Amino acid sequence: MSAHESEWTLRRLSAGELTTTEAARVQAHAASCESCAQALRGIQAAQTRLEAEGPFGRFEAGVEQALRRQQDSARPPPRRWVATTVAIAASLLVVVLVRPLLGSSAESGAIEGLNRLKGGATAELLIGGGLGPQREAIPGRPEALDLGERVTVGYTAGTHRYVAALSVDAIGEVTPLFPEAGASAPVVPGSGQHWLPGGWEFTGSGAERVIVVLSDEPLPQETLVEAARRAFAQADGDVGRMAELEVPGAQTHWVLQKP
Repeated sequence: MSAHESEWTLRRLSAGELTTTEAARVQAHAASCESCAQALRGIQAAQTRLEAEGPFGRFEAGVEQALRRQQDSARPPPRRWVATTVAIAASLLVVVLVRPLLGSSAESGAIEGLNRLKGGATAELLIGGGLGPQREAIPGRPEALDLGERVTVGYTAGTHRYVAALSVDAIGEVTPLFPEAGASAPVVPGSGQHWLPGGWEFTGSGAERVIVVLSDEPLPQETLVEAARRAFAQADGDVGRMAELEVPGAQTHWVLQKP
């Protein structure tokens, strides 16, 4: 009996990313292997459910509202400057001058916790497959997951040529998501938004940080995993406080709270 196909290969088959020859080989194997056929049906069913909940468009209005709320919350309270003047009629008046702080991140246009990608690149993470509606997670804002929900990651490569994704859980375990081994994969040719094949359902409890790295050169997953471990250690084991990985390229981070 031949060996079973990996989940990664079955996901690539479902996403139409295999060559014609390779796709024919995997389909022939799945036709004669009930275990692989069942796994392939599960992948296709999960993807169908996720896509049926709504198009993979960018929720621009919702994102803009979320960013405005975050910017408003980041704006510092006004500082009060007190000066006194002496009235001619021998009475003392206290004049309170209200002046906002200058040079704050809110006034300079920076939004704390939000990763901005360079080179015209963007990335987004959609959550769906559960009982609630499909929604988009905002970088820098923890997003709670419900039981059975899956995440799908999309990107616009801009000038970058390679993409990789990984996750870090609350105890510092790092899992390569895409690709599962080797080096970061070439981006899908063509402009516009593309989606990583399949999706992921995170098990266990606690926080899970999902990271997408777009780069100009392929980065070995071993390099990304080690960089994530260092960032976790530098955050004193707090996955919610991790900084960007010390690797070349543009990054987007999301923090998900598992049920």
